[in-house]
Amino acid sequence: MSALRELSVSEINEVSGGCGRYDSQCGISIGASFGCGSANYASYYSTQLGAYSGYLAGVYNVFADLAQSASNSVIAADIKNIASYVQLGAQIGAQSATNGLAIYKSVVSAISTSIANGGTKITFPPAVG
Repeated sequence: MSALRELSVSEINEVSGGCGRYDSQCGISIGASFGCGSANYASYYSTQLGAYSGYLAGVYNVFADLAQSASNSVIAADIKNIASYVQLGAQIGAQSATNGLAIYKSVVSAISTSIANGGTKITFPPAVG
């Protein structure tokens, strides 16, 4: 087994999504003080939240169709839609630092409404408002 080694600044940036810095007294560290700008973090997390919202909507639709005893082809189409929902959600989230949260709230609201109405499929992206 090889010995462990310290990661370089470029390796830290690669695995952390950026914002690694070198401190001559402490060595390499990842900035928790939002040293690269809080806008970068907000945009990153908005994109991630948008992508998760797409995933949540897609998986919900699969289970909604399973509960409604849909055909195998409909369920297979729902499963294929998950990837496109994730991609679309990430694109929506990347447009603005607040879009990720807005789309997530809309998906949760649409799921709640769907459950109250018998568990029908939801559309993605739902109306944001």
